[in-house]
Amino acid sequence: MRKQNVLYILTNGRVAAINKKDGAIVWEIKLKEYVKSSMLSGIGQIVNEGDKLYIGISGILICLSAKDGSLVWKNELKGWGYNFISMANTSTEAAGAATQAAASAALIASTAG
Repeated sequence: MRKQNVLYILTNGRVAAINKKDGAIVWEIKLKEYVKSSMLSGIGQIVNEGDKLYIGISGILICLSAKDGSLVWKNELKGWGYNFISMANTSTEAAGAATQAAASAALIASTAG
């Protein structure tokens, strides 16, 4: 399945890839398989960058493969507490696409009558 046809969700301590066309679950994992914590059902955040998913939940940061949900790494952020983790997407893909679109628009404007 092509990546753009998948929506990634995080709820109740589970992460899943959902087919956008029909809503079918492509893969699903329970975060407790990777982290031994009873607090993984709290509010969390999920960020997708390329072939990785970054999940921040209950003071724990987890990186999963977007392909199948397998664990890439985890950081239990010892000493930081068990609060909501806010993440910023630092991917340059969006910036690159915006730059390319602006360059195309400038080219079109310069060649138009």
